[in-house]
Amino acid sequence: MSMVSKIMGRLGHLFKLTVTIVFLLSGFAGCQKPEICMRGIRDDFVLDEALAISLSRNTLIRSGIEVSKMAPVPYGDDPKKFFARNLYDPNSGYVLWDEIGEGASSKYSVSIRRKGDELYCTAEKGL
Repeated sequence: MSMVSKIMGRLGHLFKLTVTIVFLLSGFAGCQKPEICMRGIRDDFVLDEALAISLSRNTLIRSGIEVSKMAPVPYGDDPKKFFARNLYDPNSGYVLWDEIGEGASSKYSVSIRRKGDELYCTAEKGL
């Protein structure tokens, strides 16, 4: 076996190992599995700010995240707007959450998506 073949073989194994480790670690941090956070949505339903905040808070709690010292982050220029609404689907969007106070280090995003007569929520840890 030539020296090039040996090196390529070792690099291939190293690459596979790296990809496996990255894949496994990505399962522990970041995106959670979408879960149904509301059922029985009617066709004329429009998700409002208060309900979006409540659903996102409950999703964080069910994900094991302590929210007692967290608050939703305002979206855009309006300090009372927290639900970043999808322009094409008003019942989809996200709410950002951060720790209260200075030096906040944890940031989370909760996506809310409508599928049929259900809303799905997904919690993600920010970067």
